[in-house]
Amino acid sequence: MPTLHFTPITLTETRGNLNKFASMDVFARTRSKTRWLKQHGSNIIAKVTDSLFAAGTGTAKIIIADWTDPRTHTKYQFRSYVPLSVHVKLGESVDVLIDPDNPESYTITSIASISMKER
Repeated sequence: MPTLHFTPITLTETRGNLNKFASMDVFARTRSKTRWLKQHGSNIIAKVTDSLFAAGTGTAKIIIADWTDPRTHTKYQFRSYVPLSVHVKLGESVDVLIDPDNPESYTITSIASISMKER
């Protein structure tokens, strides 16, 4: 019967691997959501209301944009990380793809395209 050999791993190595897998899972779900929104979502225009430094990232900020649904008069707030190099002005319009049945499922599209052009 063959002898099985196991390489011991530390708790730190295990946490590091779990963090990598969790990051890959989040990335895959984000890509899947964006793909679905591109096929089935509605494009709306929101206004930038704030821009915050994203603590802990060192290279990103968060933009906040508001939109009011003209049918229900419900106000929605959308957030997105953008590189610090992207200059966004308060009051500027941004394109947002939303799920028409659940506007809290969204992706800001115009900021993503700006970010990719500047890289």
